[in-house]
Amino acid sequence: MIEFLKSIAFILPVAFLLLVNLKSKKAVNEKLDKLISLTKGGIFLNFIASIVAIALIVSNGLTEIKILDFESFFTLRLDALSVIMYTMVAIIAFVVLRFSFNYLDGDERQGVFIGRLASTIVAVQLMVLSGNIFMLFLAWVATSITLHKLLNFYHNRKKSRLGARKKFIVARLGDVALLAAVIILYQVFQTGNLEEIFSAIKNGTVNDTSSLEIVGILLVVTAALKSAQLPLHGWLIEVMEAPTPVSALLHAGLLNAGPFLIIRFAYVMDATVVAPIVLFVLSGVTALYGSLIFSTQPTIKNSLVYSSIAHMGFSLMVCGLGIYSAALLHLVAHSFYKAHAFLSSGSIIDRVRTKNAANFIRKGSIGRMFLGIMVALVIFVSISWVFGFQKNHEFQLWIIGGVIFIGIVNLLINAFDSNNTLKSIFKIIGAAVSVLVSFFSLEFIVRITLESQLPTVSEPSNWMKYISLAMLSLFYILALAFSLSTSENNRLFRGLKVHLRNGFYLNVLFNRLVGSLK
Repeated sequence: MIEFLKSIAFILPVAFLLLVNLKSKKAVNEKLDKLISLTKGGIFLNFIASIVAIALIVSNGLTEIKILDFESFFTLRLDALSVIMYTMVAIIAFVVLRFSFNYLDGDERQGVFIGRLASTIVAVQLMVLSGNIFMLFLAWVATSITLHKLLNFYHNRKKSRLGARKKFIVARLGDVALLAAVIILYQVFQTGNLEEIFSAIKNGTVNDTSSLEIVGILLVVTAALKSAQLPLHGWLIEVMEAPTPVSALLHAGLLNAGPFLIIRFAYVMDATVVAPIVLFVLSGVTALYGSLIFSTQPTIKNSLVYSSIAHMGFSLMVCGLGIYSAALLHLVAHSFYKAHAFLSSGSIIDRVRTKNAANFIRKGSIGRMFLGIMVALVIFVSISWVFGFQKNHEFQLWIIGGVIFIGIVNLLINAFDSNNTLKSIFKIIGAAVSVLVSFFSLEFIVRITLESQLPTVSEPSNWMKYISLAMLSLFYILALAFSLSTSENNRLFRGLKVHLRNGFYLNVLFNRLVGSLK
């Protein structure tokens, strides 16, 4: 009876939102108002469920709820990770759905759109709460199918069909990789229950390490395809034809499924050697690529797309290093930031138009740039000393801090080497300090929160140390080169900027691969 009452808290919002989808096709005029009211009820129940979930894990710790007693197939897993993700999805769903009520007001297919959004949210919620690998796989596939319908909402637009088609191909490749990983896991552990799989790995009772290596590689492939990593990232550029709420939900929610998958299977990844290195290299290159292309895009939505590619690369790179708490922190922060960025993109353009964008002018002074670098170095060293970095145990956290330091350096170089006022420069310095303090303090809090659900951070292999130091050095070289060579009078930079703006034509190759240019 108690188990049933617990399950009701999570079944009700799912039932409400699925009912929204069923009634959406016939929702016009007064029926549309009823559909919106039903949707608001589902959103409200989502918040109630998240409060219940928090209460359960605070009082009982890890909690498993069996919906149907059939090989524990339909099992909800409530732990710190799933509850954080569920609450985040509930908040983003609330914002996106409320925005959609006004955004598509008057559109004859508004009800259909709301129904598709509702079913996508249900699929994501079931995915983050899954306590069984087979349930997780079905929810994973469902997120792709429901998203495909949203991306193809304006099916009469050629570019919309192109983006949806490319995403469909990539998603199916990811589904095949995940299905193979799920089958191998079941063969090795003879169970689909996540807790039993993780316990077996923690207790060291797994002898088939070669199979785990294969599973690790398959998980990396699945996560990379889901989160628009190189070289099959091009679909994310074309799906901007979908309505803005879809872009917000995609970039703030569904792209994060890749890092979530790796964090969820952190114990599996920790038991492998090759998979984390492959993940780190692939995602590190993607993060670097996205960061470079992002700065050259002429439109705000394209800039946000490449920003998402870079952020997903960074999240997965942090997962490759084994600092899963930092990856989750970045995932959550990026979700809220990107939802706001997409939903407010129109008003941002209006604000920029009312200002003189030419006020910001780089002076090209080596002395000013050097001063910016030194101030950034003093800030980083001081804050790392305050947080005890000089005696901390994680080489990996130094690498992550080093990547963040690159962003601080670039920010302060631009601040000092410009016509900014002294007041503006101090504001930028304050922002840099707050970013570093927030990251290190919040990472510690998230690490303590997830301590029982994640493997202990171990010393990386020599190979990982060499590769991560080489990757960090490459980040520094390219970041400094771009910061010091941004003058439009530089012929080399002007020529390179053209290729960067086109993403080194990787998307063109992808288009040729799927025959979309015909």
